[in-house]
Amino acid sequence: MKVGILTLPLWHNYGGILQAYALRLAVEELGHEAIFIDVKRDTASLKKRGISEAKRWMKTKFLPTLDRPYYPNKKEVEDISFTTRKFVEEKIKPSSGHIVLSAIPKFAKRLDAIIVGSDQVWRPEYCPDLELYFLGFAKKRLKKISYAASLGTDDWRFNTKETARCGSLLHQFQAVSVREESAIGLIRQNMDVEAVQSCDPTLLFNAQDYLNVADIQPTAPPGGRGVFCYILDPKEPRMQGLPKIASKLNYELFFIMPKVFDKDYSKSSDEYVFPAVEDWIKALQESDFIITDSFHGCVFSIIFNKPFIAIANTVRGRTRFESLFKLFGLDDRLFDSVADIDPEVLNKPLDWKKINEIRENEKKKGFQFLMNSLDIGPK
Repeated sequence: MKVGILTLPLWHNYGGILQAYALRLAVEELGHEAIFIDVKRDTASLKKRGISEAKRWMKTKFLPTLDRPYYPNKKEVEDISFTTRKFVEEKIKPSSGHIVLSAIPKFAKRLDAIIVGSDQVWRPEYCPDLELYFLGFAKKRLKKISYAASLGTDDWRFNTKETARCGSLLHQFQAVSVREESAIGLIRQNMDVEAVQSCDPTLLFNAQDYLNVADIQPTAPPGGRGVFCYILDPKEPRMQGLPKIASKLNYELFFIMPKVFDKDYSKSSDEYVFPAVEDWIKALQESDFIITDSFHGCVFSIIFNKPFIAIANTVRGRTRFESLFKLFGLDDRLFDSVADIDPEVLNKPLDWKKINEIRENEKKKGFQFLMNSLDIGPK
């Protein structure tokens, strides 16, 4: 069976890239021909691009002192994602090639099934086209499945029209799985569809699988580089004070993330380029401890059996952290800010035997869901 894997556009999000890699590989291991649908947004009209650039220019010219996000344009996104896109293009194969969203319906004609997931594919603020990600284009013969699809938040953010249309489309799915426990109730209440919870696709594989794809030799023992700070929002007030935490752990801090994108990009563009996915995986292996405000930073800390603490990222979706930490019994390692970190937790040993048993059980459940779902006939 030819199975398409549909997720959000991939540029430089390490977790997003690796969950797409893992889901495609998992479907392949079940004996199907899994094809990654490598999508990007359609090119905006000249008028829209002009308006966007004008707004950016005005922000830098007349509001230079305000601390507001400054986003890259299409060309800049491509430039700063140069190395991470190499992994997508070389390691997530076979794929559709880099196609625009509007080309998906035509590409899907050659498929027998499509799996939507994982990541925040059903979060309205992040999804580039909700109806498309609920497979509104798909013909009746096509099997429609979601795997660990995430709403991202624990409140309902679809408007009335989106709820009705996407709910109708979801009723046509053969099987629905979501990543966060809270999404089960939200979908049942608002769309009258029963969903099950499945683990993030990255948890379907072990640390060695990621070292293999990155061509990294395992070290014995791993670690030795100190505290890996995988921080998405380093300028946020809640992230200040990291050196004090490292001092309490008796480790050095190290970072690999590039400079946060800002109006000075053109002056030193190389400083804004994201390191390769392989470098990110290597940083996980070489770390002795991990501090992160990333959901997938937490997931890979678990996969690599690294002691870690997390700073909840409410804007990006706190419920994702809470659901993961509840599943693994790690609630005491989640904080609202660096200042809130309990020093006693830093040196508290983790029960990796128990954590790995949970992970193995979730892995079995995830593979079983995929296997069963792909065996169900189309509605």
